[in-house]
Amino acid sequence: MLTPGPASVPGTGREMNGRMAGLLALGGLIVAAQASSLDDYLKVRERHGITRATTSAALQTLAGSAVLEVQCVVKGTMRMNDATRVLLEGPGGSGVWIQAPEEEPWLTVPNTRARLIIRAEREGPGRPLKAEIVAALPEAPIAAWEREQARKAEQAAKRAAAQKTPPAVTRGAGATESGEWNLPPRQAIPHYADFILRYNTRLSPEQATEIAEGIVGFSVQYGVDARLITAMVLVESGFNPKATSPKGAQGLGQLMPGTARGMGVRDSYDISQNLSATVRLIRGHLDKYELTTPDGQAYPDLVTALAAYNAGSGSVKRYGGVPPYKETQNYIQKVIGWYEYLIGPG
Repeated sequence: MLTPGPASVPGTGREMNGRMAGLLALGGLIVAAQASSLDDYLKVRERHGITRATTSAALQTLAGSAVLEVQCVVKGTMRMNDATRVLLEGPGGSGVWIQAPEEEPWLTVPNTRARLIIRAEREGPGRPLKAEIVAALPEAPIAAWEREQARKAEQAAKRAAAQKTPPAVTRGAGATESGEWNLPPRQAIPHYADFILRYNTRLSPEQATEIAEGIVGFSVQYGVDARLITAMVLVESGFNPKATSPKGAQGLGQLMPGTARGMGVRDSYDISQNLSATVRLIRGHLDKYELTTPDGQAYPDLVTALAAYNAGSGSVKRYGGVPPYKETQNYIQKVIGWYEYLIGPG
């Protein structure tokens, strides 16, 4: 029986220590050499439709087959049947063995932080995991690339938001809208309902009115522009109260079950409960993230608030702004696009 640890690293005694010392001494050169393959790694990532990394825990719970990116720590290696296998650190001190390519010697250095694109398969419950590395890169270059992408995305999204957007975020429904939207809340509801019904023709007039009443009512209650909530719900669910995403997000505002529970929602498919939580959630993000004008006035950072709504506050904190997720970046652009459309010229 093989056990992970120093003995699983090729070589023993003085030979092993010398080899490890040499690899560690050359660590900077190894990382630099691998960083030049960042483009190749990203091409593999894109080819498999990967937008974010997961952890080695996903391999332990995998059912069926998948190609996924894993952010991990390599604890050691071993040779078995003329193949190299690496041990990835798992939750609670556990580990996952996967087959490694021969041309990636830097993976033999214990405690190496890496990004791995892995093709994995488990035929059924209790069956062994079959996994091999498709592409590998040290964590440093891919993390640096992600930070740069996040910085560029945040700058681009903020430019797209335009100067007119921040003051509009907290106007409240009907307060300063132009055209047919420039009405007291109760009079504005039929116009919202008409817009909703024209976008989602599967709704009944009664359902469209109920959604409009929820959007306008909760927007007034929590001081958020109803046009922003309308744009968000349109992008999130297309005004479908029964919408469920592949990831399990539910209802009009696509609330994740854990988020819904935390906000006291008993039924995410209930129009009123869902919209109340949706408005409260974005209100909290608008209060948390702010920008400052040159003359020192603070206003809500709509771009970062939308990023937090879509990807979570944890991701925003991790990347210091908009995460480098295509899904999140597209979401922000779509919501702001519809929001500006509803605001109209002026």
